[in-house]
Amino acid sequence: GQMRRLMHGVIMHGEQYLDPARRAQLTTYYQSTSGVGMSILSKQERPARVGVIGLGTGTLAGYGRGGDVFRFYDINPDVVRIAREQFTYLGDSGATIDVVLGDARLTMEREAPQGYDVLAVDAFSSDAIPVHLITREALALYLRHVKPDGIVAFHVSNRFLDLGPVVARLARENGAQVTGVYEKGGSDDDLRTTSDWILVSRDPAALEHPAIKDAEDIEDRPGWRTWTDDYSNLVQVLK
Repeated sequence: GQMRRLMHGVIMHGEQYLDPARRAQLTTYYQSTSGVGMSILSKQERPARVGVIGLGTGTLAGYGRGGDVFRFYDINPDVVRIAREQFTYLGDSGATIDVVLGDARLTMEREAPQGYDVLAVDAFSSDAIPVHLITREALALYLRHVKPDGIVAFHVSNRFLDLGPVVARLARENGAQVTGVYEKGGSDDDLRTTSDWILVSRDPAALEHPAIKDAEDIEDRPGWRTWTDDYSNLVQVLK
């Protein structure tokens, strides 16, 4: 039952069993019952190409199979080192793993479209979020990098900020569909962590796949202004 956990300040970024028999088990925000887990499972009828903004412990690589490609973006070289040296999700994955060091948005602006089946944007758990990754222009960039039926999965679990309506507005202004998957924490044995994932796709059918269960509509906040590269309002989204 021993585990290793990655903490940054008071924010937990993933954990893994140390027992070799259990270390492949997906934990915390990334289990198969989470929004991102469901999104990846919905694309496993063929080899999947998955992008992830925010490496953490590399837990999502645990979904990787032979023929899959998982490409992680992270700005912090210490996180990359820790994920490789202290956790085994990257090394154990059956997928081809690619880690890109640098600001994810700047990197993606320079890249040709990557054709992701799923792009997970996992950078908003702390109280100092990278606002440039959650604007109308940023989502337009993400949608350029996913397939027509691809899913952009925003991890918006946050003790301080209510980011769901922000993403919903960005999706609608980009002509995309949006739904929310809100998971409550499980027992100590299954190690699920309460998580909020907002799923965005230009293809409504992608969000209606049988693998995506218990999805919910997101309440609009008509009085809120859309977040753009020129405008954001963290005070407005305080819980």
